[in-house]
Amino acid sequence: MEKSKVVVFAGRVLAIVALLLACCCMAAVAQGGEGARVRESLIGFLTELAGGDKERARGIGWDASVEPCDGNRTVWPGVGCNGAAAGDGRITAIVLERKGLDGTINAASLCAAAPALRVLSLEGNALRGDLPAAISGCARLTHIYVGDNRLSGSLPPSLAELTSLHVLNVSRNSFSGEIPAKLSKLGLVRFCGNDNRFNGAIPEFELSRFEHFSVANNNLTGPIPDDAGDFGRDSFSGNSDGLCGRPDFPPCPPPPSSGENDGKRRRRARTIVMCLGYVLLGAGVAAFVLYMMCSKRRRRPSGVGGKTAATTETSSSVTPGKSAYSLPMSEERMNATAAAAAAVARATPASLVVLQRSGTAASTVMTLNTAAAAAAEAARKLRFEDLLRSPAELLGRGRFGSAYKVVVPGGAALAVKRVKDAAGAEEEEEFRRRMERVGKARHPAVLPPLAFYCAMQEKLVVYEFLGHGSLAKLLHGSIESSQVALDWPARLHIASKVADGMAFMHGALRGGDGANANLSFSSSYEEDEAGGAIAHGNLKASNILFTATMEPCISEYGVTAPPPPSSAPAAALRADVRAYGVLLLELLTGKATAADGAELARWVTAVIREEWTAEVFDRAMLSSAGAGGDTVASEQRMVRLLQVAMRCIDDASSPSPPPTMREVAGMVNAIREEDDMSLSSEA
Repeated sequence: MEKSKVVVFAGRVLAIVALLLACCCMAAVAQGGEGARVRESLIGFLTELAGGDKERARGIGWDASVEPCDGNRTVWPGVGCNGAAAGDGRITAIVLERKGLDGTINAASLCAAAPALRVLSLEGNALRGDLPAAISGCARLTHIYVGDNRLSGSLPPSLAELTSLHVLNVSRNSFSGEIPAKLSKLGLVRFCGNDNRFNGAIPEFELSRFEHFSVANNNLTGPIPDDAGDFGRDSFSGNSDGLCGRPDFPPCPPPPSSGENDGKRRRRARTIVMCLGYVLLGAGVAAFVLYMMCSKRRRRPSGVGGKTAATTETSSSVTPGKSAYSLPMSEERMNATAAAAAAVARATPASLVVLQRSGTAASTVMTLNTAAAAAAEAARKLRFEDLLRSPAELLGRGRFGSAYKVVVPGGAALAVKRVKDAAGAEEEEEFRRRMERVGKARHPAVLPPLAFYCAMQEKLVVYEFLGHGSLAKLLHGSIESSQVALDWPARLHIASKVADGMAFMHGALRGGDGANANLSFSSSYEEDEAGGAIAHGNLKASNILFTATMEPCISEYGVTAPPPPSSAPAAALRADVRAYGVLLLELLTGKATAADGAELARWVTAVIREEWTAEVFDRAMLSSAGAGGDTVASEQRMVRLLQVAMRCIDDASSPSPPPTMREVAGMVNAIREEDDMSLSSEA
């Protein structure tokens, strides 16, 4: 009995094993059949590209008997695989450029066979037909290149469903119709639509983020987008004079009238508006004259010799030459009573604290030129009244105040920063201590304050005037290229000098009174003494100025007190490191950034994630990298500097602690030393 039970049990086990083996075989057969169907779909796609010519398709080298990818190794020519990341050898790129293909694009077959496709490049063939709407089935596409073919028809609106699309090149075809408006909602950075037959208006693209944009030689009409300033006439020319709005294009006509009565009503309304404008202008002038007379009468008793040191805010329309362009007073001081103004005027000569008695660090380390000597001499005799009475020119306005060029008696030119008080105004004594400590720390790459004034919520900081432009103007075309060649060595030099200056200031101002210029600093920001560290607070390209020898110099160090959320010294110093990382991105990409640089950082991160790192770098810098040197080695050093920038910015996502400025300066200087050695060996 027991023997029969054993036999029955063994039979059941064998049946289960046989069933499992059958399932495995069926799965293997199904998988093999699925792979065969994918290969057949791809071969069919290629055959249609070749116009049905199987011999020509076979000449490309795609073999239906073998898999197109072996892990991350490409087997079929022109096919890119991403097995290292996906683990299954999926097709991520198809590049069939200039193969003499003259058929049509079967997007449905392609997307069904390669759903992970990111790059499709069919440039330089003779393809006909249209760009199928089924292309949206390849949902992961980031780059589409179909330029220089014979494609026609309209661009499919379904392109707007490709939410990852960055580059779209449809140039030199015969496309017609309107450019789909919803393309402006994508994150495109390049659009090449030139040399087609597009009509209608240009969609509302956000052109400020584009690297390249061209719709030349079409039949487009209407206004050119307002933010197209970075793109010249060549990007829009050849549209039969249908485009308007730019300086080198005809002005845009007013909207068409709906009838004679409408035209009369508009003319009547314009006349009424003009009359009201003249009346309001006259009333404003009269009120201004009355205000000036009353203000002069109130101030006359409180000045020295019948004149006051206070000066009112003036409009840019006032005729220059007298006190109309004197340094304007803040709104708080304008609203002060006459008695308070008189008290301040009497106290101001002793309130201006002079910090520097002989030229700036930048001047003494390099060459004490005539302008620097004049500024040093002017600093010794500087009085608050001189600043208020001297002619002033507005240099710029920012989040934290305004900057002026002031020519004091004797002809010396100074730069004056008026600091805007944030909510919860900083104590005067705290501002005074901070500026005195910053004035004691000297480094050739940091512009020290000459003097400062702090009273009645009015804060002024005086510097030597450096009139050779800023890094922002140099990068973005406001300085003539003949002054300095901003090639790769020059950018690396600027990055190194700024890092040295910031690292020195972070070390010298970590604690105490900052008198020891060689004070070292710890490797962790968490070891700050309470209230000891002083950060820059507003490091950006416009605050990197140039000396007469075009050496970079950091300005406005410590002028801005960090806002309450960043009031801890550690957080303020980390913010400086992040700001330096954004500065490196500007140097490497050549792109301007606004506010905290978050948008530029996101763009760089997205491009790197797509493994198109070379597209990050400024083309002008790349073209100069290999002039007389090793291009590959220079580009490798660019990538290393980009990695330093990302370490400075991505402190939250990195498992390691964020670097200090000393560590950042060490990494940047190592790259620069290697670059210098490379140049020396080539010489």
